[in-house]
Amino acid sequence: MGLSDEERALRLMKLLDMRSQMRRRQFLRYMMAATASAVVLGACGDGSGSASSNGGSGDTASSGSSDASDEVLVKEVAGYDNPEKWKGRKIVVTSWGGAYQDAQRKAIFEPFMRLTGCEIAEDTSDSGKLRAQVESGNVEWDVYDAGTEGVLNYGNHGLLEEIDYDIVDTTDLYEDLLMPWGVGAIYYSTVLAYRTDKYSGDNIPQGWADFWDTEKFPGARSLYNDPTTTLEFALLADGVDPDQLYPLDMDRAFKSLDRIKEAVTVWWDAGAQPAQLLTDGEVDMASAWNGRIDTVQQQGAKVAIQWNQGLLTADSWVVPKGSKNKDVAMDFINFATRPETTAALARLIPYGPVNKKAFDYLDEELARRLPSEPELKQSQIVTNFEWWEKNLDEATERFQSWILE
Repeated sequence: MGLSDEERALRLMKLLDMRSQMRRRQFLRYMMAATASAVVLGACGDGSGSASSNGGSGDTASSGSSDASDEVLVKEVAGYDNPEKWKGRKIVVTSWGGAYQDAQRKAIFEPFMRLTGCEIAEDTSDSGKLRAQVESGNVEWDVYDAGTEGVLNYGNHGLLEEIDYDIVDTTDLYEDLLMPWGVGAIYYSTVLAYRTDKYSGDNIPQGWADFWDTEKFPGARSLYNDPTTTLEFALLADGVDPDQLYPLDMDRAFKSLDRIKEAVTVWWDAGAQPAQLLTDGEVDMASAWNGRIDTVQQQGAKVAIQWNQGLLTADSWVVPKGSKNKDVAMDFINFATRPETTAALARLIPYGPVNKKAFDYLDEELARRLPSEPELKQSQIVTNFEWWEKNLDEATERFQSWILE
């Protein structure tokens, strides 16, 4: 007997959450290992109740790109000049722990408390807890940093409040991350990365068709052991116009993958793998997360990013259905997406700002390393989260069968 709609929805929710948590935690572990200066930051709020006082992570905290533990990164934010605004109120904000949540604390949480009088306690993201809280009517969280691929699923199943766009100012936000139940928090991208001692000058891969061209670009390759991003890259390699990429033609994608399968020496599962494989010279080009490649580049590895046809994905701020502090939560999301705060976050950890004006606050060298820099973003493709919300289960089953053939 097949799965019921409810069973399939639960399965999809778990799969989405597992993917989001795996990607985030792998990235955080790598960032913490790669960062020379570690700093333990104090918790926000009073740490009472069920919210964790250390961001819910057992990992050593890190400031990301630099040790700025004593520096006030965000002194002022336009529109936030009343430190009594939310005095006496407290919200619980959940995120992914580790270096990412430490950076959010410095760039967003602490400035919000200082500039509004609100207290913030922290917990770590988990869609299972989200569902349990909403269904029990005992909602402890107020703001949740969710993988954007899960937002439509959570919203369609009644787990999220609709975003109040009378409070959240969208004037300078990228429109592709404005959803009924969520607002973008950060961008990151899966890109084509390659060794610069193997390909250089006029002989560098310009996109996924070149990745598939083993005659013009000989060498070992690595791709993500997952349908997400891999199916898109297969279609781009087969000549599909980026503007016509969705809905994905899965039959065509798997035929394209058949052509490259033997050239892929490593199907990577952990986000650290492609960066390490490239650094060690075990492969010559790979799909990889931009933050991982950025880190090894800063350490002197002979690798580069081809931003053309990169695939952008994101995290989003959402509010659990039944939040007792919805008014403060919406104002927090507005604050977290201002140019001042999104720029401060990017200075601590290499994720792309969702506010276009954030780049007015960033130097050019850093801006050109971030996936949402306006020119870089134009050369990339934003993941169609709605398509994946509907098709992830089927695509995963089909990909897992194909990889074993």
